[in-house]
Amino acid sequence: MITGRTRIAGVIGSPVTHSLSPLLMNSWIEAAGIDAAYMPFPALSMLSADDLRALGMSGLAGLNVTLPFKTLAAECADQKSEAVIETGAANLLLFNEGGIEARNTDIDGIESALGGAGQAFSKCSVLVLGAGGVARAVCAAARQGDASHLLVCNRTRQKADELAYIFNAESLDWANVQDALISADIVINATSLGMDGHSGPDIDWTMCKAGAIVFDTLYTPARRPFTQGAKAAGLTTIDGLSMLIGQARPSFEALFGVPVPDTVDAEALLRKALGQ
Repeated sequence: MITGRTRIAGVIGSPVTHSLSPLLMNSWIEAAGIDAAYMPFPALSMLSADDLRALGMSGLAGLNVTLPFKTLAAECADQKSEAVIETGAANLLLFNEGGIEARNTDIDGIESALGGAGQAFSKCSVLVLGAGGVARAVCAAARQGDASHLLVCNRTRQKADELAYIFNAESLDWANVQDALISADIVINATSLGMDGHSGPDIDWTMCKAGAIVFDTLYTPARRPFTQGAKAAGLTTIDGLSMLIGQARPSFEALFGVPVPDTVDAEALLRKALGQ
């Protein structure tokens, strides 16, 4: 039961109905035995930095931030972690008397997802599709992980150019994405394409080098053209569930001040929710 003493946090986005974060976080809350709750906060697309600052005065412990507000979250903060400063994006806002603190735990999630598949960025050529908040975290993780080559491709070339400049990478026209597949060791979808279960980057996966890793930062719906096409071509795929869990762990500990309980099989819980 939620009372006046309950510590409340949540996730804000547009849309947010698809998010599995409330299921995961509330399962950890129950297992930890703490008086807390984690809720979804659907927002209108015109949400502003001032709106987020106002939420910081609401008594909430904080918010995870998802599409399309991660760069906005970084703008509204009073204190920013080094990862937020580097990426210009935040997926975690902590509200306290001293103001709003922004962190980026997406980098943790990306590294955790790759590590779970026995892969790392070191000495790899990485192709990043997208130029938003998630793509910024991917580029930061790739640079921290000593990737040998980083290439950014986005539907709006100007945004790809801007991101490439920040991370000392190369940029590419969206229409020429096939040209980069031949040499890419890791291909990462950091766009929202695929959330409808139908759209996706138009990719001929047979062009990929043998042994390439295909990483989709999305996890819902369960079937998406991006990962389905890569699997059909015999490539190793990683979906966004591993990233979700990897970023959620430090978020939970920051929001609620207790360790993540080890009694919850997070991946099994979420895959069951997705019907997998």
